[in-house]
Amino acid sequence: MEMLFGPGMLFRNAVLGGLVVALVCSLLGVYVVLRRLVLLGVALPQAGAAGIAAAFWLTGHSHAPGGGGHTIALLGSLASTFGALALLVAGQRLARSPAEWGVGALFAIASAATVLFVAIDPTGDLEMTNLLRGELLSLADRDLVVLTAVSAVVLLLFLAFRREILLASFDREFARTIGREPGRADALLFALFGVTIALGVLDAGPLVVFGFLVMPALAALRVAPSLGAALAISALIGTVCSVSGFALAYRADLPTGPTSVALAAGCWLAASGAGRLWRRVRQSAASRAAATALVLVAALGLTSGCSSFFGLKPKEEPLSRGTLPDLAARGPVVVSRFRNDTGNSLRIPSGNPLREMEVAIGAVDAREWRVTDALQQRAVHELARRGVAVIDFEAARTAMPDVPTDPANAARSAKAAGIRTPVLYGDLRRFTASEDGILTVKLDLTLVDPESGDVLWSGKAERPVAIKSALTSQEVVLDAGPAIFEQAFGND
Repeated sequence: MEMLFGPGMLFRNAVLGGLVVALVCSLLGVYVVLRRLVLLGVALPQAGAAGIAAAFWLTGHSHAPGGGGHTIALLGSLASTFGALALLVAGQRLARSPAEWGVGALFAIASAATVLFVAIDPTGDLEMTNLLRGELLSLADRDLVVLTAVSAVVLLLFLAFRREILLASFDREFARTIGREPGRADALLFALFGVTIALGVLDAGPLVVFGFLVMPALAALRVAPSLGAALAISALIGTVCSVSGFALAYRADLPTGPTSVALAAGCWLAASGAGRLWRRVRQSAASRAAATALVLVAALGLTSGCSSFFGLKPKEEPLSRGTLPDLAARGPVVVSRFRNDTGNSLRIPSGNPLREMEVAIGAVDAREWRVTDALQQRAVHELARRGVAVIDFEAARTAMPDVPTDPANAARSAKAAGIRTPVLYGDLRRFTASEDGILTVKLDLTLVDPESGDVLWSGKAERPVAIKSALTSQEVVLDAGPAIFEQAFGND
């Protein structure tokens, strides 16, 4: 878990966002399955994706986390999801044909519309491709707060009106008898579906939303003795598979969404096997409880087994301090922004096609994410792995927002900012990746005392590093970071 939520993890918000989506979808998915709305669970996420693609095309914006494009994409997803839902409900009441016909037509139309909007949109191709693949993109803090807050409201309403929803789903006549109008409960349930799907599609993609609407619920209903148990087991499976899937994908360089859904599918297969077993014996409470335990153990076993297969460890092994001095008595280290002396911008592409077009015409500002920023973030993580107390990355950036020109300047800037603990200054002099997967790097690190200006330690990394699996600048830093800082910090 330290790897996912530690100070050096670049995708912390994406993990949390995926977890929230999986939890809410897993709970609502029990009713999707019980009410035989699985086809609806397929069509509505695809309609949400079509709305996002249409919003990109109509406005020329892309889904930039935290920006205006994210709001526009959310509006497109909400409009298309609720529009499709309204058409289906109205069509079911007016038409004489089976409801599945309309759902099938909606899925076909939404799928075609998504592909066509992507094809004619000059700016949204990359973003929509990642979304359709189920890549859980990094969320800005503001977007994660919105997702969490809305999901919390959805869950509260779901729990507060669970009795009305239950009666409307399985005993409509009794609901009317006791004065509970089932139509209102249906409207609330569909509204919760719509909001959850619209937000989930925007942040995780239609594949992830549909997968977690169906797979955890199918697994839970195979073994759960009651509806309450089914909800609890489904939520547990969704939570475990979301976090574990992200960890496995991060380690094995796989798409995050399909990996998480594949784990949920494994839980469903395990539950199906358990169901066949208990049908061959007496369906007693003991056998049903044993089968339930078997599914939960299988879910955890899938996680730990896959983790072992990919070489993933629950916690990264601590490293020796190397040549770093003992800093226990000096307080936590502050990692300043690294200086770029390579002669190249080393800018990391944002993944936002519209932003990339602005960069092409020279509209670049100081807030752009660069290799030096990623290395600074990695340095925080590597120091923590070596048992060195270190200030959080964001806190360090706030305390020292400017790039120092040299170690002495870093010491003066830190002292002026009220920092009295050691400061790590980094100077990147070379960072060049060759076509054969070799990174040539030269990074000088200096640890200075802000009070006296004395140099406490210095180290450097200048040996080539293999990066054969990296495709982007961000991946280069992720792959090469441990080797770079192992050189710079040295070994005992």
